Amino acid sequence: MLTSLGLEQPTHKFQEKAVSGFQQARTGAVRDAACNLDLHLVSDWEEFEALEPVWNDLFERVGQSHNLFQSYNWNWHWCQSYLRSDPKTNALALSIVVGMREGRAVMIWPLLSNRHMGVKYVCWMGMPVSQYSDVLIEDGPDRLSWLEDGWNFICSRLGADMVCVPKVREDAALSSLLCALEVEPVQQAEAPYADLAEAGNYEVYASRFSSRLRKNRRRQHRRLSEQGDVSIEVLTEGETACAAAQQAIDMKRRWLQNQGLVSKAFSDNRIDAFFASALSSPDKPAGCQVSVLKVGSDIVATVIGFVCNGRYATHICAYNLDPKFAHSGAGSLLIDATVQDCLEKGLENFDMMAPGDAYKYEWTDATVMVSDYAVPLTPRGRAYAAFGACAYSAKAAFKTVPQRMRRALLAVVGPKV
Repeated sequence: MLTSLGLEQPTHKFQEKAVSGFQQARTGAVRDAACNLDLHLVSDWEEFEALEPVWNDLFERVGQSHNLFQSYNWNWHWCQSYLRSDPKTNALALSIVVGMREGRAVMIWPLLSNRHMGVKYVCWMGMPVSQYSDVLIEDGPDRLSWLEDGWNFICSRLGADMVCVPKVREDAALSSLLCALEVEPVQQAEAPYADLAEAGNYEVYASRFSSRLRKNRRRQHRRLSEQGDVSIEVLTEGETACAAAQQAIDMKRRWLQNQGLVSKAFSDNRIDAFFASALSSPDKPAGCQVSVLKVGSDIVATVIGFVCNGRYATHICAYNLDPKFAHSGAGSLLIDATVQDCLEKGLENFDMMAPGDAYKYEWTDATVMVSDYAVPLTPRGRAYAAFGACAYSAKAAFKTVPQRMRRALLAVVGPKV
């Protein structure tokens, strides 16, 4: 059974059970005769773990740099932290769709099923930590047909009321399918990035920006140096990296509270477990690195990012709210240093991801559109999608409320509204 999936014979009972289930009809396997494509549903943990070599092989062949959130390791860490954290009360369920052709995987949809307010919906693995949704798929003349078959399989076999497709880049494989289906986005945002390949070194890169901006950064560095020795360290694994990531998450939470803002990701402690897992598992690297700027022994700013196939993606930017570091520009200096580090390592893309907050354009010179989609499949799904649209509007309106009023409102209704 394993051989037909491109795997060796099973070495323990979990792989044997997983692949047996993977091949049996209970997984929902169907064949598209025209494209000779077998579609399978992976719905339990043992099957997911057995899929590792298949998934890694496909990612090695077709994974683009913007597919960093579709790697097996990334989603394994996410499952450990979110899916398996409380299985008795967790409504999340694996619903991975795999397309096989001639004994090898040519397409993987990393999906989950979830329930909320009595509505079953399909969503992408990794949310809210992942920042881009996409399908891993081989290129070729049958690509769009395979995507359409995968979509039809999801709509007909998973029993969902709605499919949620968040944060789809305009250059994603999914984008071509959603365009063919004439699905309209419910929300759009820009993801700013810098093309580092053309620059080659920091001096050429920095020349893109105004002399005033460059002079201001030098001034900020001198001002910060007056308070103590400024040092920058890049951590990729181990206890020190985990501790630095945790401190960054805590600083981000304090900043959100200070701003009177709500974040679904940071109101959930499982994000802490995710980064701890990603930074403490050398056998399943996710490309995570933590950049820390210190003044003396004080951590003043931290950037958590991920590296994949020549791309660096900034994920969390956090800074110390201590008044003595106010207006120091430490966060800006650390991002600037991170760009320099990327150039020294030969990375080609510095991605600050959506949304296009004003400060991100200080380091970037191009953007790509990122869209959210909600596709209802039943009347219940349409009602839920309408509710979601209202929630989007309410959240956007909340951000326009003055900061002091936001803090007062959250003090009354709580941070998880």
